[in-house]
Amino acid sequence: MVRSQRAKALVAGIVNSRLLGPLGAPALHATQFVLGLNHREVVSFAQPTRAAEVARIREIVTGFPSQTVGVDEAYMIRSAVLATERIPGVLAEVGVFRGGTARVICEAKGDRTLHLFDTFEGLPSPTAIDRGFESGQYACSLDDVKKYLDGCRDVHFHQGLFPATAGPVRDLRFSFVHLDVDLYQSTLEALQFFYPRMSVGAMLISHDYVEFAAVRRAFDDYLGDSSQPVLELSGNQCLIVKVAD
Repeated sequence: MVRSQRAKALVAGIVNSRLLGPLGAPALHATQFVLGLNHREVVSFAQPTRAAEVARIREIVTGFPSQTVGVDEAYMIRSAVLATERIPGVLAEVGVFRGGTARVICEAKGDRTLHLFDTFEGLPSPTAIDRGFESGQYACSLDDVKKYLDGCRDVHFHQGLFPATAGPVRDLRFSFVHLDVDLYQSTLEALQFFYPRMSVGAMLISHDYVEFAAVRRAFDDYLGDSSQPVLELSGNQCLIVKVAD
């Protein structure tokens, strides 16, 4: 685990480096591909249909612009989006970064509406509990993300610090939510907003749950002693399937 964390930290450093240029990009893609093969794809993708889906996901994850999720993590997002096809509600993602997971969602969501929330200026200021992050980390301009997601239908962008930007969706129900916000307060406030608005059977996936105690604590603090299960997934994610209103 320590070796894997160091490798992921190395990739994250390359992804966020301002020095990344024409020579750096191929090295980054190769590193991500090797990590995907050796550390991240822990599920068998041998079936022809699944292999084709994974090939497309790998193209997104290891392509340019570079992303920060693994192939197995992106596959879990795709699977959850497809599984909630008949659940009433729209879809949302908080923490868009360069748009990789948003594109995975777009390619699986069908005719459902997707709402994307991000400051597009990087993380807000971390608190003492948020170790390993800094203000402004994971910044990517809204224009760049829109360009990357060009061609995706029925996608709405909400720029600013969530949940201050949640007004347009306050009265909606949700069938799928993806969180990749890294920090305790951001995770807690996203749960406080979305969980009551999720339809029964809706799914929520959060990144960073496994490696970062602050994200796990936000789930623990929000759910408390409720009977809602939280499933730890194989990568760095957790999954909630809402069992009751």
